[in-house]
Amino acid sequence: MAESGATSDPDAAPSPTLDLGGAVLDDLDLLWNDACDYGADGDVPDGTPPGVEHLAGLLRVHGSVMGGGLGFALEVNEPFRIERAINALRYFELSAAADLMAETLRRSRNGEPSESWPTDDNVDGLIDGDVLDTAFRAKAVQVPADFGR
Repeated sequence: MAESGATSDPDAAPSPTLDLGGAVLDDLDLLWNDACDYGADGDVPDGTPPGVEHLAGLLRVHGSVMGGGLGFALEVNEPFRIERAINALRYFELSAAADLMAETLRRSRNGEPSESWPTDDNVDGLIDGDVLDTAFRAKAVQVPADFGR
C-alpha cells in the first residue's frame, strides 16, 4: 500500500491517501468508513471528534432511510437517534433535510398516521449519498479540527 497526497484545491494542504491497488482512499474516506462503523454499532468511542460523531449518527439513520424509507427509519431507530440525525443534518448545513425529518418525527410523536407524513419522494435528493458526501467534505475543510485533522 502506497501513500500519496492528492487534492483538487491547489491552496489546500495535501490529504494523505492510501492506494489499495486501484482504489484510492484519502483520509476523509477513512473517517467516513469509521463513522459508518460507529453508526452501525450505535455509539462512538470516547474522544471521537465531534464531526465524526455527527456523521456516525447521521449515517445510522441515513442507512435506514435509504433501505426502507423515512417511515421505516422512524420505526427502527429510537427517537433520540432521529434527533441526533436531525442535529447532524443541521451541523452539515442540510437544513431542508433536517426540517423534513424533524417534521416527520413531530408527526410521528403526535400519533398522526404515516400516510400524512412527507413521502419518500420528498426525501429523495435531500440526503442521498452524494449530498452527504459533499456536505461532509465541505465541513471537514471548513472545520478540520472537528474531524481530528
